Amino acid sequence: MTNATPLVLLPGTLCDERVWRAQIEALSAGREVIAPVLGEKPTLAEEVASLLETLPPRFSLAGFSLGGIAAFEFYRQAPRRIERLALIATNARADSEANRAPRRQLAARAAAGELDRVLRDALLPNYLSPACARSDVLLREIGAMAHAGAARFAHQVDYACERPDSRPLLPSIDVPVLILCGEDDRLSPLELQGEMADAIADATLQVVPGCGHFVLLEAPAVCRSALMRWLDAETKLDSKSGDAQ
Repeated sequence: MTNATPLVLLPGTLCDERVWRAQIEALSAGREVIAPVLGEKPTLAEEVASLLETLPPRFSLAGFSLGGIAAFEFYRQAPRRIERLALIATNARADSEANRAPRRQLAARAAAGELDRVLRDALLPNYLSPACARSDVLLREIGAMAHAGAARFAHQVDYACERPDSRPLLPSIDVPVLILCGEDDRLSPLELQGEMADAIADATLQVVPGCGHFVLLEAPAVCRSALMRWLDAETKLDSKSGDAQ
C-alpha cells in the first residue's frame, strides 16, 4: 500500500459494489478503495453525513447515477475533504415534479413483492443500450444487485426525488472532475453531461459510444481506463489538503 489518496466509489439505485467490479481491481493498486452502499438513512443529507463520519479525512470520490447525486451532497457538506470527483451517468438537476409520483409508485410496488416486474417493465428498458440489452449476463448482474439491495430502494427513491438542484454548486467545484457517460443514456442524456462540463472549471467529458446508462458494466475497460487517467491527473495542492472538514 502506498500513500495514494483513498478512493470512494458510490453505487447507483439498486446497485452495490458489483457495479464497479470491473474497475476495482485496477483502481485499488496502491490505494484503499471503499465502496459503501446507499440507502441506509431516510434522507440523502443524513446518509452523507453518516458516511463522512467513517471515511478517511481526504479521498477521491466517484459516483454512478444516484451515486453521482450523492457525490454532489458530499461536496456540499465537505468540499475540503475531496481531492477529485468522477460523475458517471448522472446529472446535477433537481428531480422534476412529474418524475416523483411514478418513482414512488415503483418503490411501493417493489416493497409489495413486485420487484421483478418493476425491473422488467420500468427499469431495465431504460438501463442499457439496444445492443447491451440483449446480454443475459448484464441482465442477470443487474437483477442480482437489485434483489440484494431491495430493502434500500425506498430510501434511494426518496434521495432521487428530494435532491436539491446542484447546478449552483458546479462553478465552486475546483478539483479535477471526470464526467463519463454512455452515448445512448436515456436517463442522463448528453445535454445534461455537457451542462455540467461547461459549468465546472476543471472538467473532462468522455462519452462512450454504443453504451447506455450502465456504462460501467457495458464498457468496463473503457471506464477503467478513464478512471485511471482521472486518478493520475494533477490536482491543486493548496490549503484544502491540510484542512479537512
